[in-house]
Amino acid sequence: MTDAELTARLRGNILDFKLLQARHGPLRMRELPGVRAFALPSPLANVFQQQVLYENPQALAESLAPLEAWYRELGVPAWRVPVLPPGDPAAEAVLRHAGHRAEDAITGMGLPLTHPLAPRLPPGITLEHPDDLDAVLELNGLAYGRDNVGAYTGWRTGPLPSTHLHAVVVREAGRALACGVSFEQGDTAGIYLVATHPDARRRGLGALVMHGLHADAHARGRSVAVLQASVMGLGLYQRLGYRDLGGWTNWVRRAG
Repeated sequence: MTDAELTARLRGNILDFKLLQARHGPLRMRELPGVRAFALPSPLANVFQQQVLYENPQALAESLAPLEAWYRELGVPAWRVPVLPPGDPAAEAVLRHAGHRAEDAITGMGLPLTHPLAPRLPPGITLEHPDDLDAVLELNGLAYGRDNVGAYTGWRTGPLPSTHLHAVVVREAGRALACGVSFEQGDTAGIYLVATHPDARRRGLGALVMHGLHADAHARGRSVAVLQASVMGLGLYQRLGYRDLGGWTNWVRRAG
């Protein structure tokens, strides 16, 4: 499978995952021809939550003015447009002309699930498949900050918001120490919300979570896993064999 094919699967999975958040939480969506924009109007929300996904540079160019008005109306001071494919000069020219500036980049990654390894659990460690996301969101809040889980309000208790969403939690003596979820569409498993408790890092627990997610997704018929890697998680995913699909540069528009 080519990098372009993996990138297309990652983009499609992210879009469907954002649509799920918009249907089952406070995330707002604005749809324009060839463009979907998402916003989380909250004093705690950071620019990562304010995201524009587009199909082509022309659709992006035609949407930027109404989207700026929409974000300002919601009181959102900054929003981002990840450029795809990485380094697309036409999209970058459109964004530069509209006052956006290139800031950080997020690495897209993909892994064929040909022969996923089953997790090998050390003594005293269990791997569970919870029916809610309470432990997952608690760990993500501890690992990355509470403002990074605001879009999942209402997902903590009760059944998972989709039958395509599957969670894994690693525990020791009943205490949740690491987690992740797989959002599965077609042949693709999108990996999200991977986190390890700050007190339990460098113990290989993140790898246990990933092995569990991979084995479960493969058993359900998925043939590829895709994700966006944080700086903290990049080394883990490289060691697991994930292919680097290039950096998705965030072009950010900031009010004022």
